[in-house]
Amino acid sequence: MAKKKSKLEPSGISAVSAAEAHEATYFARKCGLTRDEALKIMREAQGWVSTTMPTTAKRKN
Repeated sequence: MAKKKSKLEPSGISAVSAAEAHEATYFARKCGLTRDEALKIMREAQGWVSTTMPTTAKRKN
């Protein structure tokens, strides 16, 4: 008997939370992109923010 093929993500992007999927769908519709393109842009932006913003920055009040 043949082995079952591993289940592949249809988008090729790692698991997506429900909120992230909803946001990506909205963003894609507004900008004329595919959902996968929107997810890629969102994740790149999230990575950029986390690398440019210091985690120990103190807020000035």
